[in-house]
Order: sequence, then C-alpha cells, then structure tokens
Amino acid sequence: MGEDREMEFVDCYASYRPRLIWDPRVSDYLSQAYGQQHFAQISEALTRPSVYSCVRVNTLQTTTKEVIKQLTRYVLQQQNDNQSRMLKQTEFQEKSSEAGDPHCAEKADVTGTKLSRIQVGGTISAESTSEEDEGSESCGICFQHDVLDNVVMVKGKGPCSIDYTTVRGEGGVLKEVVVSRKCAEAVLRGAHVFVPGVLACSGCIEKDELVAVSVAMERSDGEGGWFVGVTRGTTLSSEHAKSQFNDEDRSGWFIGIGRAMMTRATLFREAKGVAVEMVHRAYNLPPFSGVLSGDIFLQNLPSVVATHVLDPQPGERILDMCAAPGGKTTGIATLMGDKGEVIALDRSHSKVLDIVRLAQEMKLTCIQAIKMDALKSVRVESTPDRISQDKPLGEVSNTARLTEAVAIDDIITNSTSEEPNIIEECSKKHLREESAQILAENVGGSKRDEASTISSTRPNSEATPAKKFKDDGAYASRKAARKEARKLKTELKKAAEPETPYRNGFAPQSFDRVLLDAPCSALGLRPRLFAGQETLDGLRQHANYQRRLIDQAVQLVRPNGTLVYSTCTLNPGENEGVVRYVLDTYPFVSLSPQHPQIGGPGLVGGEDVFDGATHRPWLRKGEEQLVQRFDPVGPRDTIGFFVAKFSVAAH
Repeated sequence: MGEDREMEFVDCYASYRPRLIWDPRVSDYLSQAYGQQHFAQISEALTRPSVYSCVRVNTLQTTTKEVIKQLTRYVLQQQNDNQSRMLKQTEFQEKSSEAGDPHCAEKADVTGTKLSRIQVGGTISAESTSEEDEGSESCGICFQHDVLDNVVMVKGKGPCSIDYTTVRGEGGVLKEVVVSRKCAEAVLRGAHVFVPGVLACSGCIEKDELVAVSVAMERSDGEGGWFVGVTRGTTLSSEHAKSQFNDEDRSGWFIGIGRAMMTRATLFREAKGVAVEMVHRAYNLPPFSGVLSGDIFLQNLPSVVATHVLDPQPGERILDMCAAPGGKTTGIATLMGDKGEVIALDRSHSKVLDIVRLAQEMKLTCIQAIKMDALKSVRVESTPDRISQDKPLGEVSNTARLTEAVAIDDIITNSTSEEPNIIEECSKKHLREESAQILAENVGGSKRDEASTISSTRPNSEATPAKKFKDDGAYASRKAARKEARKLKTELKKAAEPETPYRNGFAPQSFDRVLLDAPCSALGLRPRLFAGQETLDGLRQHANYQRRLIDQAVQLVRPNGTLVYSTCTLNPGENEGVVRYVLDTYPFVSLSPQHPQIGGPGLVGGEDVFDGATHRPWLRKGEEQLVQRFDPVGPRDTIGFFVAKFSVAAH
C-alpha cells in the first residue's frame, strides 16, 4: 500500500515548478524599486540557474583554445556516461519483464521509445563525439566569451522535460530521495547529491538504483519564522513522513533523476561522500569539481568582469579586502602576470587557508593571504612620514618586516600628531547628518522604531542584542567549559599564524588599487529557492556594514588610485545607496568609466522608495552609466550583481 501511494505521488506530482517566497515587506520594497512586473520576472529568474557555466582560464598555465578543446571532450563524455546509465537501467527492466513481472512487461515496450525523451537533458549520441567534433568550437558546447578572452562559456540546457514514469525500479516503483534546499541549489548548478544534504528517502534503496530527487522546502511556522520540519533519516510513505509533509509541499520541487551510490542504511551512517550521482537534471549543467585543476576556475561572469574593471597592472600593490574563497584574488594575480603584490584579507582562518591552497593550485606566487578583519585594515593612527611606506614582500626579508613592524608600533604609540583625519571627519559628519534625517522622518513613531533606526548606524554586534542564558547549575558549568574550549582554540590558531608586519593594519594610501567585494545579502545569487529569511532590518544592517568597509577602503587607496566596489545583491540600498554615500561623503572620490562594460545601467532616484526606516537617495541623472548592474532577467543570463569604480584624487 505504501509503495502504491509512493508510485502514484511521483507520477502525479513530479516536476520542477518553484515558487520563490519573500518577506512581504522586502517584496514591497523591491517591487517599488524595480516595478512590480520586473520584480516578478526577477523572482522567477532567480529560481533557475544560468544555462551557461562561466570558466575563467589560468592563462599563465594554459591557453583558452586548449581549455575549450579539453572541456568539450569532458562535457561530451559526461553526457554519454549519463546515457549509458539510463540504458543500463532499461536493460534491467527488460530482463525483469522476461522473468514474468507483469508490471515491467506492460512498460517494457514503452521504455525504449520514451528513452529518447531523457535525451532532452542534453545527452548526445556516441556518433557525435568524433575527434573532429571534440576539437571544434563549432559544436557550440564550449566557446570563448565575446568580450573576455580569458573566459570560456559552457552551454548547458534547461529547463529539461523529465518523464519520471520512464524509469522504474524493482516492482515498478521509482524511489525517491529528499534533499535540503541548499543541497538542491548546488545540484541545480551541476553538483551531485552529497550525504550531508540528504534528509529523507524511500525504504530499501539499493546501490546503483535510479531514484527521483526532490527538495524539502522551508514552511512558515505561523509566527513569522520558518522551518523545514523533516527529520533526517525519515522513511517516505511512513506515518512519520505523512505527519511532516504532504503532497502539496512536495509538488513542483523535483530536480531530476540520479543513481544511488550507496544503500539507504549506509547513506544515513556515513558523514560524507556522494549519495546520489545525478544522471538527468531539471537543468543539465556539467559538474566541474576536480576538472582541469589549476588551469580553470568556475566563476560567475560578473565576478570576472569586476577584476577586469579593477585593471591591475604588473608590479602594482593590490588589496582584495574580502577575498575568500580567492576567485577574484587569483584572477587579479593572473591579470598582473603574477608580477607585483596581491594582499588578500579574510577574518576566517580556514578561509585564509582556502585562498592559500587555491593560489598554490594555480601556481601563483605574488599572493599573500592574511587573517584580518577588513574593518580594522587601516592603522588607527599614523604620522605623515609613514604614508605609503609598506614595502612589497619581495623587497624585504621576514626579519626586516618584523623589525619594521615593531618600529611602526613605536611610532604609533609615541605619535603626538594633532592633524585632523579628513576621511574620518567626512565619514562622521555624514553619519551625523544621516542620523538626524532618519530621526526627523520618524518623529511621532514608536520608541521601538526610533531605537531600531538609531541602531542601524551602529555595528552589527550592537544592532542585534545577544541572547540571555540562565547561568546556574550544571548548565553554567557546561557553558564555561565551552567558552574555555573556544578560547583555547582561538589561542592555538593565533599561535599557528605567521607573524606579519601588518598585524595592526596597513598604512593609509599604501595600495595602488583596492577591490572591495563586500559581504552582502546575496539576493542576486542563482538558483535561489527561498528568500523569506531576509528582512528590511537585515538589508539596512548589510548596507551599514558595507559603508563602514568602504570607509576603510577609501583610506587605503593612494592618490590617483582606483577603488572597485561590488556586491552580488539586488538590493539598491547595498548598491546605488552605498555609491551615493561615498560620493556625498568624500569630495575627492568620483565615479570612473568602466571597461569592459557588459552590464546595464544603475538605478536613479530612490527618494520615493521607503526602505523601512527612511528614503535613501541612489544615483543621480548621468551617474547611472558609470556603474554596471547585472540583471538576472537580462540577455547575459547572469546572477544579479553590481560593480562601481571610483577614482581617488589627492587629498
């Protein structure tokens, strides 16, 4: 009875028809910014991945032409491997029908004809994989980007029509694996299903058996929160599963068919590994994990554009302020011909190690990754004779750098300079004016609203009060033990970190170019299957954090230097709003034309759009062509992204 219900479910409800959920106030805000119709189109585009995979070529190790040749061969092999797996399952069904299985006998003749529908997902017959086709760009699978000569575009397909009745397992039932939303988003981008992403599945799944893959989505708890509600290890068709989610919850959330790489029992015992190898996807994009390591890097097209806009030159000193995972850092070093100095910052020790590993993999030697909070990247105090005296790594020894660092600390400690810091004064003045404006607009509102507004100009740690815990009894002792363990772990990490002359930050005006790819709300990333967790308060906090970061960035750029600011969000407050803040706060900073210019214009206005606290202005007429905004609905089929380029004059 359970199997009949499960088979009926897959037949009737299996499809991919996602519905993106937003916080109502965020939806209203973005609808005002973009227009209701355009925002609806954006929401639909966000639920699907781009059908083009963008691959950046490490031109210091290989050529674009060679990468196109090798990737074409790889993609064709992937497609033929998927077809072979489907044919293998068909043969299994035919043998079952010969053995007298009435259900399979009924389906056997139909399976062969329906298999051609599986090929809609991009499967190419073996005849098309001749050596001539593999080395030819005319096949259209892999081709050089029309503007960026170090980028190869790999064309996928989607949405693909999947007939889940075509393939049956033993007993005529196509079994099912339910994965988490984040796992599903990775699968839609071309990944396989890994063990940590599996939440539930049918009973008695065997290794190599084909299964349908569906997604467990967040649901409202009725009190403004969200929950998934699926216990890991749940067996579908069980009474427990019925109490957790119903057909309506799962309808429209099937993302393809895959081959189980382990049994059900093994799947929930293991901590890592591939659980399901996808053979037919709603969006057929090839996986690139481990492919041509060191020669290519899978990266979103706008991210590649941002590094080109920075225009790094050989021999320069470049800072990547928020560098993890290192894609833009290595892109900058490659454009410089690995000549000069690229300093990459991140406040996470593990992410710094990721940057180091990627640089080593790509054989780049001019990169130095440093664990540092970008909000503390400028030395608190500095005397005029220290400006621009940080030296490139290749010019001084480790001992000399450490000696220099001690001398710097002495200068800072004994400094008696009373010269005003023009940048700090500009920033503080702007924040005071903005706070006064916000308070004025909220006169007559509740005290809670005023407190929320004031907190939006404070650091994030102050904006969200810490949770309070009961500190008595056994709980207090366990809490103290965890605190001591964390403290010890932090001390061990610090002890393992190498000494650098930059532990107190960098001298002002010490970099030729600075890239600030700021942490953001990431509302432009695709595919995005859920957006309900973002609130207007959260969006304002992101914008405030970005302003604090760009305050640091402006100070680090040398006179006549370049600052590039980028985000992967659609929120105008984090994009055009931050640009407006910079232009209004720092009179010596101006927007510069960008090359290459691939994205569209920015948004003008903003005074009539309420962000939940105030009306923040965006760009003014004439400024919109000096920034790049990548729209998911646009012809380039990219993620949502924003790039602004500033010139910093002498001051």
